[in-house]
Amino acid sequence: MSQRSPSRRHPISDREVFKMAHSARNPADSIPPVIVESDLMKRGGFEVFEGLIGTNTRNEMLSEALALLPDATDCEVQIPDGEEGRGGMPRRRFANARGGTLQQAFNTAQWLLDFLRGLTNPALIYTGEVGTYSYYLRAGDHLDIHRDIVTCDVAVITCLYDDTPVDQDGGRLCLYPERYLEPLSMIRGRPEQGGVKIRLDIGQTIVMYGGIIPHALLPLAEGQTRIVSVLCFKAL
Repeated sequence: MSQRSPSRRHPISDREVFKMAHSARNPADSIPPVIVESDLMKRGGFEVFEGLIGTNTRNEMLSEALALLPDATDCEVQIPDGEEGRGGMPRRRFANARGGTLQQAFNTAQWLLDFLRGLTNPALIYTGEVGTYSYYLRAGDHLDIHRDIVTCDVAVITCLYDDTPVDQDGGRLCLYPERYLEPLSMIRGRPEQGGVKIRLDIGQTIVMYGGIIPHALLPLAEGQTRIVSVLCFKAL
């Protein structure tokens, strides 16, 4: 069911865990052993899965996302706040809408929660009442390098629509699994180092430690459209 990402994983040593827990420069402060030892962290902090969402459900969620588009909110930040750890206000431009009943049925499905708990943390719960739909519709729409907010330890992103040619970088996720200990400013200063670019095909889902692994959505090219379902889960 899973699609392996490019080879770049290394076991996390006790020394690295110690550094995470004690280094003042570490933006994540400390990562609980249950996460360090989890299946997903051993895979590099993220994995792409095929078949978590069926074709019919994906088509229905895309229809729901399109129906909610008129109520979407433009999200644009031109001057970032310089956050080094989690959350903050990274540069961005896209539209965002509160999810609907179809997405919520997927979000709260017990089988999905059981799957994610086995992959990440047995105490995982879903965040808030609903997820969101994100719309990247214009050339240049993007989300700069960041870590997710503190209530989104695990992000579950499903591609509902993407019409980008496979040989273009626009709309790809770029993750930095080997640089998760670094402040964001260091990664933004050398974004070409250690980046793993992934294009989610329609219907594929990425599960990632969004609060640990720095990541970005690369700017869209002219004429490109990308619509995704975004769910967040918190580790208690």
